[in-house]
Amino acid sequence: MRFTYDDLEKRYSEMTASVICQCEAATPLVGGVTASEAGIRAFVTHHLGITDEAEAQKTYDRIMAEEMGEKPVPSETGELNERLSYGINQIRRTALGPYLGNWMIHANLKTAMSRLGMFSEMKGTKGNVAEGGIVLPSGISQRDDRPDCIYLMAPDGTPATTYYEEFKGRVQSPRGSTSIIHHSECVPSGTRFTYEFKFLKGKLKESDIKDLLALSMIVGIGSVKSLGHGKFRILDAEILEPAEARKPAPKKPATEAVEVS
Repeated sequence: MRFTYDDLEKRYSEMTASVICQCEAATPLVGGVTASEAGIRAFVTHHLGITDEAEAQKTYDRIMAEEMGEKPVPSETGELNERLSYGINQIRRTALGPYLGNWMIHANLKTAMSRLGMFSEMKGTKGNVAEGGIVLPSGISQRDDRPDCIYLMAPDGTPATTYYEEFKGRVQSPRGSTSIIHHSECVPSGTRFTYEFKFLKGKLKESDIKDLLALSMIVGIGSVKSLGHGKFRILDAEILEPAEARKPAPKKPATEAVEVS
């Protein structure tokens, strides 16, 4: 016996239930991917507003030579007791626009379930969701054949606009105190995205799904979540079962007692 991809995909769909969520960013979503050369050049042009080619190249060279990475910061006494880390981060994107990786939403859902104690209280749930589940683009966020791209869209249906914002922080490490400054690409609140979460049936009930979706909005997505970024609203969530699971079991024909003489 042989199976095609379509046969196996159909069988997986029969084993899974899913929920489709239409979402809206409640606070800006912040990118955390270290900018490539193209990303840094875009930062120079669009955020710093330098359009002259020669000046843009000079600014790019200066950022790469003097600002990117970690460097010591001398104190007034001349001691090198602090370090400064600077970086430029961006949101993932293709030629069609910025997107969230499906693994980011999958991680968000797993974190919400872990916080709710579902993995420890319902044996087998972690495997059904982590290994047996998948997040896929749906609706407005499905713009090509890539299953890993949940495209971010503006309310008018066009690709979401982005901007850069500066963030500051401080961490303690074995090497001493480090000040962290980074310019990160963001999409504004109101940005829309839609995803479908598929998981193996048998463990999660409707009330469980409602709980994990409610908490997932607070867990958030992306970077700088400690400052309240990455929160989102689920505007609509529809739980779907495979057609086979929705059909009522056929009734057995009534049997009449037969008198045997």
